[in-house]
Amino acid sequence: MAEEIVKQDKKETLKKISEKASTLLFELITDIPGSLYTPIQNPDDKARLLAQRAAWKSATVSTSLSIPAGITGILTAIPDIAAIWKIQAQLVADIAASYGKLALLSREAMIWCLFRHSAAQLLRDIAVRTGSRIIVQKLSATAIKAILAKIGASISSKLLGKTLLRAIPAIGALGNGAYAFYDTLEVGKTAAAYFRALADQEKDEKPCDEQSTDEPTA
Repeated sequence: MAEEIVKQDKKETLKKISEKASTLLFELITDIPGSLYTPIQNPDDKARLLAQRAAWKSATVSTSLSIPAGITGILTAIPDIAAIWKIQAQLVADIAASYGKLALLSREAMIWCLFRHSAAQLLRDIAVRTGSRIIVQKLSATAIKAILAKIGASISSKLLGKTLLRAIPAIGALGNGAYAFYDTLEVGKTAAAYFRALADQEKDEKPCDEQSTDEPTA
């Protein structure tokens, strides 16, 4: 009987964690951050530099996070973890701006860049790959919330696993920092690949436009 109560409490807590995470994510992708960066000649190098800076910042924040012991303690840490998502969202915006594509940073594109490396199976409704190009689909708010709910559930499971590291605090802190560093670098890689593809597509289409305007009129 006691075991069943513990399992039920665990299930309910995981549900609360999932709901809280998905709500914060929806707020995050609804308010797309701006950027102080402008388009540059070699955005690939800039994107790598921005990703490195953001990765170190995320690692520092993650290492300093204090997740209380026990599954219920994770609930109090979600807002702090959201701080890392904000760092990553700003990274995506800065990379988009460096490629001159900030205006094309939609909610769907933000979700793709933030979670493509860790939840690819959950994002099949967002993006379609055609050759080297990635076409991001426009989704309704309901569809976006459904996807974020699934991502929230995945995040809650991962956070639960991380509580096991608290048996050795130093290792737990270093492990969280290392994961945040890697995770942010992957966000940067995905964002760079996406906006590079958009920039290359524009370059491929430009000669055709110029050629059509140079044709003599009858």
